Amino acid sequence: MGKATEEEIIMMMGQQQQQNGLIRSIQQQFNAHLIFIDDDIGDPAMYRDVIHCLATCSENDNVNFLINSNGGRTDSIWQIIEAMKGCRGDVAATVIGSAYSAASMLACMAPECYIADSAEFMLHTAHYGSIGTVPNVKGQTDFATKQINRLLDICYAGFLTPKELEELKNGREWWFDADEARERMLRRQLYLLKESKKKPKKQQA
Repeated sequence: MGKATEEEIIMMMGQQQQQNGLIRSIQQQFNAHLIFIDDDIGDPAMYRDVIHCLATCSENDNVNFLINSNGGRTDSIWQIIEAMKGCRGDVAATVIGSAYSAASMLACMAPECYIADSAEFMLHTAHYGSIGTVPNVKGQTDFATKQINRLLDICYAGFLTPKELEELKNGREWWFDADEARERMLRRQLYLLKESKKKPKKQQA
């Protein structure tokens, strides 16, 4: 829930003269959006409604991703993550089963993540293929590897140690139960907090 607007505060103060009790109530309109990520993550076009929801939320709205998925396409996860960053409402994720592959990326990138006892995480690097001449295939795979490694760094820094992250990029799978995932998610949040303090503050004119 967002903060009361200036108009609502003024209205409340005006009503205080007519109320003798100790409680002052403000009615606000807000929307709670539940987004179910409970299937394989498919083509980006499947998530137009999700992107629209995130883009049009007000400051009073909240969005909760309910995650129980084997993962899927990283290009779809990229666009959801970018839309999530720009959302004006409160965004959270709740893992109530599997958070495998791309689904674990979504869980890690949510500003808040609630992990149920039934949750389990699986992290690995991407699977992809390429076809064409040898130089073109090499160019495509080199670029794809660079992009997926960038995504892995963004999503899993703090959740994995630097050594674990390097092993992940080299093909290792990592599996975590709910307790392990909660501990690592807390470590990630502390890591992100420290990183945010390192960034230089913008100077105001």
